[in-house]
Amino acid sequence: MQKDSLNISTIVEKKVHSPKKASIYAALFPGLGQVYNGKYWKLPIIYGGYTGLIYAFGWNNNNYKDYFEAYRTISQYNSAAEMTEADREYLDELIKNPSIDLDNPTHFSYVETQLQSGKDFYRRNRDLTVIGMVALHILSIVDASVDANLMDFDISNDLSMRIEPMPFDFGISSNVIGINIAVNF
Repeated sequence: MQKDSLNISTIVEKKVHSPKKASIYAALFPGLGQVYNGKYWKLPIIYGGYTGLIYAFGWNNNNYKDYFEAYRTISQYNSAAEMTEADREYLDELIKNPSIDLDNPTHFSYVETQLQSGKDFYRRNRDLTVIGMVALHILSIVDASVDANLMDFDISNDLSMRIEPMPFDFGISSNVIGINIAVNF
């Protein structure tokens, strides 16, 4: 009786990690799947990535708004002579380049082209940062799932090979003998 109670008390329950549960946690809140798996060291990497991408999104979005507003302002006019004084001051303050004279038709079309190019550039970069955030979220979900799958993976140093005879029975009167090779790693 005492022997049975000793064996029961020495049994250690192994926590089973569910890849499905880790994936759901990671999908609900970034980094929660890594916490579930006990991989706390990955949290600064995940949150650092999100922080950088959110900063890049804000930077690109603010610049996009500035260039969009300036392009919308300048595209209303065919030349600088048609511009209102307020619009002229707004564009001069935004450009901040004394060598560009908006009264010159070449400079006017150059500024308009550059504002359109800047607007398109920052819009594209803003959109790419959104794609980057989605990709980072998907990557954290996949990472949590893979970690949960590999939690029970045996990484012991027991690399062995066992060769032994193995009889085959094909249902006929004679048995065939083969070799069974079992590699453990």
